[in-house]
Amino acid sequence: MSWRSLAVTTSLSPQTTKAFLPRMLELQNATWCVSTSVLSQSSIPGAIDYCTSKASSFAFMESLTLGLLDCPGVGTTTVLPFHTNTEMFQGMRVRFPNLFPPLKPETVARRTVEAVQKNTALLYLPWTMHALVILKSFMPQQALEEIHKFSGSYTCMNTFKGRT
Repeated sequence: MSWRSLAVTTSLSPQTTKAFLPRMLELQNATWCVSTSVLSQSSIPGAIDYCTSKASSFAFMESLTLGLLDCPGVGTTTVLPFHTNTEMFQGMRVRFPNLFPPLKPETVARRTVEAVQKNTALLYLPWTMHALVILKSFMPQQALEEIHKFSGSYTCMNTFKGRT
């Protein structure tokens, strides 16, 4: 198996891009990978700063992906996990934990590496997060709000004790 050059980051900046991207383009065998969050697509109360920063990362990756379309050998992978079982999300409670279980960090890491190896552009974890994106694309805001209320998305941070 041949390994690709890989830049993985959770915080994006013009300096990071300027530092790594030129060499990646030169090598023509690289992947720019960012782990953001499904909350970049659907915000929740109690996590305004987090959701905003993740939305920014997602927009950056969309732009970078489009900008690299004509650059052979250089790809992007955007990872959008749901609640990952780390100290950062300690105390977060979802209404249906069997449908939306917290992800193990090891699972997110393994699936990220697999996505990069397969040149997967977007990785939603768990797979049920695809439904959120699909519903959001055609449902009116009021209907989405009712789904969020029913699923407990709007109250999941009420018991939050993690890092801010």
